[in-house]
Amino acid sequence: MKKVIFGLFLFFCFSQFGFSQNQVDATGETELYEAYDKADKELNKVYNQLKNKLGTKDQTALVAAQKDWIKFRDSNCKFKCYSEGDGGVIANKMYADCRMQLTISRTKELKSLMNGF
Repeated sequence: MKKVIFGLFLFFCFSQFGFSQNQVDATGETELYEAYDKADKELNKVYNQLKNKLGTKDQTALVAAQKDWIKFRDSNCKFKCYSEGDGGVIANKMYADCRMQLTISRTKELKSLMNGF
């Protein structure tokens, strides 16, 4: 009987640890997505500011370039993060981080272009 109670105690302890670990992972993942969202909003703000400084022909070129860049960013990050498998928690976090880092770089690039106009 003691073994059964001890076994249930261990099961309860480990199941609680697993739950709390999942809570930490979910919190970290949420923070990562919030950071990406913030970076994406900054990119859109800078993109629109640059677009407003341009003439019609250059605006059209910028829009096309930005669409191409988004396709590149997403496919490049998918290649980097999912090339070995279908994903999982770690691959999803790597994908979100990759998109965030490239978005931050693109924002800096657009800011430097804006300084030229």
